[in-house]
Amino acid sequence: MKSKFSVFLTWMFVPAFLMGSALADDNAFGSLISDNVDNSSVSIPFEQGQVIDMTLHPLIRNATASNTLMAVMISPELKIALIRTQSGDNYFVRIGDKLGNAEGEITAIKSDGIEVTEDTEVISLDVRNRSVSNEAI
Repeated sequence: MKSKFSVFLTWMFVPAFLMGSALADDNAFGSLISDNVDNSSVSIPFEQGQVIDMTLHPLIRNATASNTLMAVMISPELKIALIRTQSGDNYFVRIGDKLGNAEGEITAIKSDGIEVTEDTEVISLDVRNRSVSNEAI
């Protein structure tokens, strides 16, 4: 009985493992900067004639202020923030990560928000304490 169960588990997990790694699209830990120089077919128009390069990582596509800070997690060893981009994707970020389309870098993560430094300007994003869908309330 044990050998049948172990054979069954083997046949269940080995194909799943192989398929999971075979379906990996790109390197998830690769650079956020795209090497694609011809990106006209993947750009979409935005407000007032602005064009967004869809080949860039979502964290650096739009202005820093267009992102929503959903949560902050702080421990003695680690500080992490949860960012929701304008496209609705969620990402965990740390100090030193890039954010925004103006070469911004996360320089501080505090209990009430994060600070992003772009050139000499510091932009603060406060934590949202309610659902983004209820902003008008």
